[in-house]
Amino acid sequence: MRNEFVTPFWRAAFKSLPPAVRERHLPQLKAAERWELAFGEAIGAFSRARKALARLLQAPPRSRSAH
Repeated sequence: MRNEFVTPFWRAAFKSLPPAVRERHLPQLKAAERWELAFGEAIGAFSRARKALARLLQAPPRSRSAH
């Protein structure tokens, strides 16, 4: 298993572990990083979908009558 992390946080977390336990906890750290990245993507997708839906449902401005 490769110990290359995408995010600096998880890379630093791995390096902060004592060398004797790094390999034992590597799978959990990699899984946590994957979950974090997946949640970030899901939140971004939800936010984009919500904004697109809001644009679709936004009522056009009404013109004011002279009455």
